[in-house]
Amino acid sequence: MVLALGASVASHVTETLKKYITSNYPLIKELFVNLGNVKTVRVLSYYPGFENIINRELSWSVTSPVSCPDATVWLWREIGSADFLGRVLGVDDDKEQEPARWVELFHPDSEGGMCGMASIDTEGEWGVHYSFNNEYFYGLDGLGPSDWFKEGHFIVQAFFRILNLPSTSLVHGACVGLENTGVLMCARGGGGKSTLSVQAMLKGFDYVSDDYLILHKTDEGLRASPIYSFITLSPEMYEKMYDDLDRARFLGVSPWKGKYIFDIYGYRDRFRDHYPVKALLFPEINMDATSPSIAKCSQSEKGKTMVQVAHSTVSQMGFNGFKGGQKDRDFILKTINMLSGLDCYKITLCPDILANVECLRGLVLSL
Repeated sequence: MVLALGASVASHVTETLKKYITSNYPLIKELFVNLGNVKTVRVLSYYPGFENIINRELSWSVTSPVSCPDATVWLWREIGSADFLGRVLGVDDDKEQEPARWVELFHPDSEGGMCGMASIDTEGEWGVHYSFNNEYFYGLDGLGPSDWFKEGHFIVQAFFRILNLPSTSLVHGACVGLENTGVLMCARGGGGKSTLSVQAMLKGFDYVSDDYLILHKTDEGLRASPIYSFITLSPEMYEKMYDDLDRARFLGVSPWKGKYIFDIYGYRDRFRDHYPVKALLFPEINMDATSPSIAKCSQSEKGKTMVQVAHSTVSQMGFNGFKGGQKDRDFILKTINMLSGLDCYKITLCPDILANVECLRGLVLSL
């Protein structure tokens, strides 16, 4: 369902949602999250249980309250969201059709046409989704703690939009380094980035992330900052790292691919903010290799690696990211521009994870 409505209606919808939430649900937790000192986000949890998950998994980024946050995320439990638009917002349904489950609000542009303003989606994976003017609303329908760890989950998607600035992006990738020299690893699934980045941290490397991170382009160069305080590892890799993961806390098994999830806030002394990124790295596993190797990428290979970082990020963002078209292209071009000044290397990983880390150490120290 698409309604051509004035911009003032979108503002009215925002206020209606706030009133609905605060009138029907008790506020359980208010948290403030610092996203790389670029944006501060207030998270309001009206969903029982999620405040602990948010506080724990974002423990690195949780900060002191601020009077004027840059954005606010609202979370509440909305059971049976199919009739939400009519029940809460009074959107008329065609009685001969299914209940209205999606509405897009428009406002007139300077030429008298209609520009997209905001949308409410009540049939997506998470329940009710709506955003307008840095207010993000998520009426979650029956999610359990493990759903937090789904690929591109709703908090990541909100942060992605909040951080989509000319010189800043949330990206899907990993980053570690030594002596203030970091490498950004392409996030291609199954390429070994999580294993390599976590094992490197355990062996003395500085750590930013193994999954999602914030990239910020400054006059001094590209900087990377963490968001999360948790990691995911395959059961096989966990067994190999067992003795070194003494400060990690087991959280559960992810709902996809059966990976183990750990809280690594105990290693916060290894975490780094605004870490200088000096090179781009494409990891690839070769189970037949007896030792790891590194080679500098050609311009063509570098181009593919940069595009992979951008495409991997966009593909994770789902309903709350970009649904194709010009915004996709703009994000991809921006990401390539941010990464274009970096040298790019391909690291071929062997089954010996300690040898892989030492190979990476040699590369970083040579940059």
